[in-house]
Amino acid sequence: MSGSHLDSVKAGPGINDNGSGSAAILEIALAVSRAQYQPTKHLRFAWWGAEEMGMIGSKNYVNSLSSANRSRIKGYLNFDMIGSPNPGYFVYDDDPTIERTFKDYYATIGVPTEIETEGDGRSDHAPFDNVGIPVGGLFSGADYTKTAAQAAKWGGTSGQRFDRCYHSACDTAANINDTALDRNSDAAAYAVWKLSE
Repeated sequence: MSGSHLDSVKAGPGINDNGSGSAAILEIALAVSRAQYQPTKHLRFAWWGAEEMGMIGSKNYVNSLSSANRSRIKGYLNFDMIGSPNPGYFVYDDDPTIERTFKDYYATIGVPTEIETEGDGRSDHAPFDNVGIPVGGLFSGADYTKTAAQAAKWGGTSGQRFDRCYHSACDTAANINDTALDRNSDAAAYAVWKLSE
């Protein structure tokens, strides 16, 4: 299962947070359809409401599942902010198999990753993780500052936030790093294909 939240904060339009993740999984769902992909495992895509108000949509979904239906979800992939303008390449470290799948993809394109710690438990993967469903995901950074070591590794500007427009009015289409969005979307698609074989 893959998901992203559709809502944004009142202060801004939310193009990176989280139009970026929502657009990526929509494109993946369309690619699955165009390819007439018939995976071994069933695929499910979700677009959540009210993440910014406390993950209301994803919590409600998980809490409404019977034990049997929870056990059918073998993994949940979360994509929240994957096109930050001063991007990092962060991978959730919650489930080893999912984490390795993302890292393997980035290794093929020569992009180093780091473990995501900034938003741990602050997005829609948390309700799944709380009931024992394996989770993973990608993140390009929010209001933390990029270090000199990270800038040397990924480019961009050290001493500046990954997303200076996080939860602000300037989170418009101009706030997206196209390269980061493309790489993260490709990594997301790779994981959906690989984990559903």
